[in-house]
Amino acid sequence: MKLLKYAIVGLAFTGLTTSCYDLLDENPKDFLTPDNSYTDKAGFESALGQIYLSIRNNFYAYSDRYQNYDLFGMDVDLNGPRSAEDTYLEYFYWNTLNADNGMADTWWSRFYGMIYNCNVIIDRADADVVKWVSEEEKNAIVGEAKFLRAFAYRFLANMWGNAPIVLHETTEPQFNYESRTQEELYQQCKEDLEFAVQWMPDIDDQQGGRASKVAAQHLLTEILICMGDYEGAIEQASAVINNPAMSLVTERFGCMTDFTFEGYDYQGEKEPWGDAWWDLFQEGNFNRVEGNTECIWNVQFDVTIQGGGNTGTSGGNFVFERWFAGPNWWNLKDADGTSNWLKDICGGRPIEQVSTFDYAANQIWQYKGDWDRDIRNNQYNMKREYYWTNPSSRFYGERMTEENLGNKEDAFRLELPTFQKLITTEHHGQFTDSQSGEGHDNGRIYKDWYIMRLAETYLLRAEAYMNAGDLASAAADINAVRERAQATPVTASDVNIDLILDERARELYMEDFRINTLMRLNKLSEYLMKYNPKVIQAGYQLDDHINKLPVPNSEIEANTEGGLIQNPGYE
Repeated sequence: MKLLKYAIVGLAFTGLTTSCYDLLDENPKDFLTPDNSYTDKAGFESALGQIYLSIRNNFYAYSDRYQNYDLFGMDVDLNGPRSAEDTYLEYFYWNTLNADNGMADTWWSRFYGMIYNCNVIIDRADADVVKWVSEEEKNAIVGEAKFLRAFAYRFLANMWGNAPIVLHETTEPQFNYESRTQEELYQQCKEDLEFAVQWMPDIDDQQGGRASKVAAQHLLTEILICMGDYEGAIEQASAVINNPAMSLVTERFGCMTDFTFEGYDYQGEKEPWGDAWWDLFQEGNFNRVEGNTECIWNVQFDVTIQGGGNTGTSGGNFVFERWFAGPNWWNLKDADGTSNWLKDICGGRPIEQVSTFDYAANQIWQYKGDWDRDIRNNQYNMKREYYWTNPSSRFYGERMTEENLGNKEDAFRLELPTFQKLITTEHHGQFTDSQSGEGHDNGRIYKDWYIMRLAETYLLRAEAYMNAGDLASAAADINAVRERAQATPVTASDVNIDLILDERARELYMEDFRINTLMRLNKLSEYLMKYNPKVIQAGYQLDDHINKLPVPNSEIEANTEGGLIQNPGYE
């Protein structure tokens, strides 16, 4: 692995060996070095904090680009880049994907960067210089680092299938890494997570934004499913589901229960707005201290504190609203050429660079005739009607249609929904719209966001039950999620992996790392050919090698002593 740390080590070594006289053996006290940072719990927690920051940045806020969210289902089966016309563009170019792919190289490097930082914590925890209060204190820190290491190896196992296992701090360049099998990667995840489950604090004893024992049990559930240990997976998932601190949110809660809204036409009297599922995605409602009993692990954003989220116009932003929320409804012109107005409340400021595929926009909501029953598809959670909001327009307050639209070719924009979970209901007003004078955040959101949520634990346990042959119990777990959504219950005969994947799409859109899930199940190529409109239009016949990413050529070439194996189909 080509890590920046190598260069740092090399520079330090050069400085020592080129001196013309002996240097004093100094231990600086007035600034941090690797030697004086890892001496007590606070130093190790600071190192853990850096890993959590890298997760926030790499997965959610690295840059103001839709490409930053390629793990969430973009150009897979959920959504994809779109041109100014009703045409989907290709991001991955699945029919020609090769070992020079930038996404594969970027995420491979990011995961090994996480692993390196975890290994530093794990190795240095045993150093004589560290002043631990107790063995339990040390093991809790090491357990958290091992959880985070397993979190990284989980992606490598699911998405690449074979990759090196590195378990110790790298202190000098190495050119003989060896690929390990997917089974070995899963076994390493299992060992790390079993230690984490034993020593990490329970969820109410952990700070918001940091993972707990419950998160380790949730992740271990997935790993055991991958290893074929379905009874073990059921046991771990049950420990999460039956934890007294955990429950699906079924009643209104949090800071927006009294919120009222006149509706997306912004006309008439305000009425109570929202439901229990809507509450789950409101800013200020993501943490346990805010009444959320469903969040297992989340990433933290806070516009009001230093480092809590960039408020500028470029870089370091959480921009789901900007890229993925829905159509660019606010920026269209009516038949008279009058521009529509951006509205702050419940509006969002998406630019529709990425649009929802029909699978996620329509098909999954038609199951069992639940279009009008499933609250995840109701007016609070899915905006499907758009209105003229400029008082200067003669169509003010009317629904936007092809007939009253200025450019009829933009009519396709009015057919796709806005996933309200991705927008901020009441914006901070970081910017001001030049036409309407409304405050907005330029597509940035400052919500926390779920990495793991209890609804997914139910769906993982359903998968384990299904694989174990207990379809009735699998249906019961799926129904726990569906009943909260007021959707029609499923029966044992309905249960299969496609139903579970559909339910994950309904419940976990832009929460689940969708490409990881489809690759874990070896379903990516199938779902691309079934649901990706560009793949269907082009008539690609994708074989199963697409179910794993290529090992980056740059890594194989840098590993000059051999040992890295390329995945089949990418040679």
